[in-house]
Amino acid sequence: MTSSVYKNLTLPILLILILLSAANADDQQRDVTFDYAVADTLSALHQPPIALAGLAQYRQLYQEYLLPDAFDLGLRFQPNLEYLASLKPDDIVIAPPAHLNLEDKLSRIAHVIKIRPFMKGLDVWLSLEQLTRDVGGLNGGQQQAEAFIDSVEARMSAIAAQIGRPAETLLIIEIRDNQHVRVYGPGSLEDAALTRLGFENAWQGPTNNWGFSTLSVREAIALTGQIVVLQPAYSQDISGSALPKSGLWQHWLDDTSVSMERNYWPWGGFPSMLRFAESLKEALQADNQT
Repeated sequence: MTSSVYKNLTLPILLILILLSAANADDQQRDVTFDYAVADTLSALHQPPIALAGLAQYRQLYQEYLLPDAFDLGLRFQPNLEYLASLKPDDIVIAPPAHLNLEDKLSRIAHVIKIRPFMKGLDVWLSLEQLTRDVGGLNGGQQQAEAFIDSVEARMSAIAAQIGRPAETLLIIEIRDNQHVRVYGPGSLEDAALTRLGFENAWQGPTNNWGFSTLSVREAIALTGQIVVLQPAYSQDISGSALPKSGLWQHWLDDTSVSMERNYWPWGGFPSMLRFAESLKEALQADNQT
């Protein structure tokens, strides 16, 4: 099926989303969340939160001004509760186990709702489907949630068709410092996206609860596959354009590596996965043209 056909399938789904959200506009809740995956999904369902903790940090990773109408509640794990109370939210959505220590204080401000972005025992794709349905259920947006899931599936299929299947496995990495690299594997949003696109992840080793492993440069250069370097690095210690200059790094990150612009949050919802997939497509297509 061609990309134009996928586009024709996706547009009606998006139209349904817009019409359904407009119908519910008068009843829209004043939701606040401390979790980006929840905020990401609320925004995609046209029910953006009025405030988000850690918003300034998230905005640093995006080209456009993220959630322009949302208020910043301060640090992710030290939100400004006095400011939060002044916003008079209807609901406060947290993502356990994070912020459970604040639940008593938060419950004095507004109704607290718990949504787990990644469900234990489910793969990332199924977890994000469940997250989308849970978020849609906050404000009676179950239909929007199902329509959005359908649109994500259609768009991922279209992106896969546009990229084609690379000859090599893909190794998604992030430079941490002069001696270490982060590789994304099973349990990560990146790995789930690669699988959905029909690609094979070169890193099948162990990962932590966040879906990545940290390797030394000597361990990293033993890996095979097409290297995709995320830029800018999530680490605040590495500038967006700086790469290590040591001989080992230069041997590994030679002309065969692909630089990919990070315009997504690694622990976001389906919108973040789509951003990752789009950026990967652009990076691989640009590399094929050089």
